[in-house]
Amino acid sequence: MADTKDTAQQQPKFDWDYDVPDTPFWRDLPFTAGRNFLTCYSPSELEDMNFDGTLSVPSKFAFLLSLLEARLATRKAAAAPVLLHVADYPEWARLMLGIETMQKNLDMPEEAETLRIMLETSEGDRRVSWLNMLAGFKLRHGEYAEAERLEREVLPWMQKHERLGVDSPQALGTTRTIIEALWKQGGSKVDEARRLAEETAVLVEAMGSSKFAKYQEEERQMLRDLVAELEKS
Repeated sequence: MADTKDTAQQQPKFDWDYDVPDTPFWRDLPFTAGRNFLTCYSPSELEDMNFDGTLSVPSKFAFLLSLLEARLATRKAAAAPVLLHVADYPEWARLMLGIETMQKNLDMPEEAETLRIMLETSEGDRRVSWLNMLAGFKLRHGEYAEAERLEREVLPWMQKHERLGVDSPQALGTTRTIIEALWKQGGSKVDEARRLAEETAVLVEAMGSSKFAKYQEEERQMLRDLVAELEKS
């Protein structure tokens, strides 16, 4: 029988995977918050930072946001007179993603402006992830039809992308947003949401033989939790 550790080591690592430190500061924050902050800094820069594990979760988000906003201001000043998204789009995008992530977790109205800027300064395929985040924003603020419309624009791109596909975590996450948006619109949309949830469950159960097999249990549980929560509403 294969050793569990060896099996884990053999699992593919994707661009979006990141080893967030297992420390008191990061332990109670969402994985995406850790990844989207940490990828904005070099290892040496992170070593010089003090992450106070005794802070409350909201205070942690506010602390991370303040650091990201200060770094964005510094980078903008260094790039001037050229705009940062022109001078160094990848760094600009990482910083804006980190800022949006913290604003979302703090339920800040400024998130809407951040998303607007991101969309206005991105073109082509670069807009996809921002549209996906905008759909999540619309869903959280009760604009269910608009959330559905945006995600239906994003989903085919994800499903056809050579590095993603129909059973990628990104495509399945987008599908869950559509399911929730449909369900919360009520009426016949609930039946449509149920059908889509059933179709998605079939995709998840087939993940065991795909390159995304390591995400199967997590995807299975997230779908079950979503449907269970929607059934209560």
